[in-house]
Amino acid sequence: MAFAAASAPESFVSDLGEALDIPVYQTDVAQTSLVGSMIAFNSAGVALPRNITDRELEFFKGLELNTAVIDDKHTALGNLILANDSGAVVSTLFSSDARQAISDVLDVEVEAMNLHGFRTVGSIGVATSKGALVHPGLSEEELESIEKLLKVDCDIGTVNRGVGYIRTGLIANSRGALIGRTTTSPEISRIEDALELL
Repeated sequence: MAFAAASAPESFVSDLGEALDIPVYQTDVAQTSLVGSMIAFNSAGVALPRNITDRELEFFKGLELNTAVIDDKHTALGNLILANDSGAVVSTLFSSDARQAISDVLDVEVEAMNLHGFRTVGSIGVATSKGALVHPGLSEEELESIEKLLKVDCDIGTVNRGVGYIRTGLIANSRGALIGRTTTSPEISRIEDALELL
């Protein structure tokens, strides 16, 4: 499943569902439409920020998902967690208790890393069960660390004509991807190769 803001246009929701071949649910999180920045999830469960409202939390619980509210002052979980079904790279900003809660709800091994000096590790990459694409500034050593944890091949790339914050222009799963409209053909080829979408 995928999530979109309650105010997202019907055309976007339709395109997202078609590209990823999954149902899309609309909601806000912490009374904001920045759903992708606020939550992190995989097939096992969804990590929600501590400022989620009771109504929003009930929405997620109603989907029969394994849910956990992460009690940490850092609430933009989607920007701080790079996860797939095998592992999660999380920001060093999280407390040890928060890291454990993330590990429990996503049912994966978690490791805190700064990647190329970025503490917002979720914003600079996208990972699926087939591969990962991350910011071009990362070193070979960092790529290897991600590969070991997420158990997929990892490559570097950009979106939307050179943007290294991959999450700003790419939503993907193992079935497909929705890509920012200014992303160039070479960037798209890199995305398809990295995430094994061909």
